[in-house]
Amino acid sequence: MPGSVSATDRVIAGALVAVLLFSTVYAVNPRLRPALVWSQPAEPARPALPSVPASPQPAGAGPDPEPPAKDSNPPCGPAKRDAPDRWIAQASAALEHVGEPPITDRDALRLIIAAESSGDPCAVNTWDINARRGTPSVGLVQTIRPTFDRWALPGYGDIRHPVDNIIAGVRYARGRYGSGSNVPGVVGRRTGARYSGY
Repeated sequence: MPGSVSATDRVIAGALVAVLLFSTVYAVNPRLRPALVWSQPAEPARPALPSVPASPQPAGAGPDPEPPAKDSNPPCGPAKRDAPDRWIAQASAALEHVGEPPITDRDALRLIIAAESSGDPCAVNTWDINARRGTPSVGLVQTIRPTFDRWALPGYGDIRHPVDNIIAGVRYARGRYGSGSNVPGVVGRRTGARYSGY
C-alpha cells in the first residue's frame, strides 16, 4: 500500500537509529572506547637482543678453577731485570684467586725485595737476631720459617720460591702493618730515612 511502512523498513530504520546513537555515544564518551575494541592488531615481532656473556665468577664462588700459573723455581743469584715484576704479578693473581686484595703498591714491594735480598730468591740471612735464634730469614722478601708457615697460602708452600715468599710476606705485612705501604722500611725510605727490616 502506497505510504505505508513495512515491517522490514521499520527494522532497517531502527537499526540505523541504533547505529547513529551508538556512534554518537562512542564519539562523545572516549572512556567507552577501550571496552569496544574487540581485537588488537598483533604487535610486530621485536628483534632478539644479542646474548650477553656471563660475568666471570668472583673468587671463591663455585668450584675453584686451577690456581694461577707461576714460574718454575728460578736459579739462585740476583734476578733478571723483569723477573721481580713478573713474580709480583703472579703473587697478586694468587691472592686475588683466593679472594684477597691484589698487590696495589708494587713500588713498595720492589723496594722491600731490593733491600731485603737484592732480588736473590735463595738469599739467607745468617747474622741477625733471627739467625742467632735458629730461624734465619729466607728468600726474596726474607721471611723466617714460622712467619712463612703462618702466612703462606695452600699450594704456595716453598719458602725459597719467589712467588710463595712474596705471598707470605705480603700477607704478613697486611696483618701486622695494614698494608705493604706501611712497612717501616718502606715508610722510612720514602721519608728520607734509612730502610729497616720488617
